[in-house]
Amino acid sequence: MSNIEIRTATAADLDRITEIYADAVTHGTASYELEPPSRAEMGNRFESLAAGSFPYLVAEKDGAVVGYAYAGPFRPRPAYRFVVEDSSMSRRRPRG
Repeated sequence: MSNIEIRTATAADLDRITEIYADAVTHGTASYELEPPSRAEMGNRFESLAAGSFPYLVAEKDGAVVGYAYAGPFRPRPAYRFVVEDSSMSRRRPRG
């Protein structure tokens, strides 16, 4: 039996994070995006959250990233300054 490890995401994880999110956008209903963002856009999002000291985590199983989660600002208005929004995605199970 293999265990899942939760760790802080790094820029090296972004290719896999981008793949996981692209699958969620294309085949799921949890995202309000119509087209999967590019790797560059996912990198910009990652850097923005890192610059704000928000958590960005990955779930790793047998050395492969199988999911991720992060929290970021909910709205830019001052009244929301202590409110965060969270999001998470994981690898879909194979079809069939």
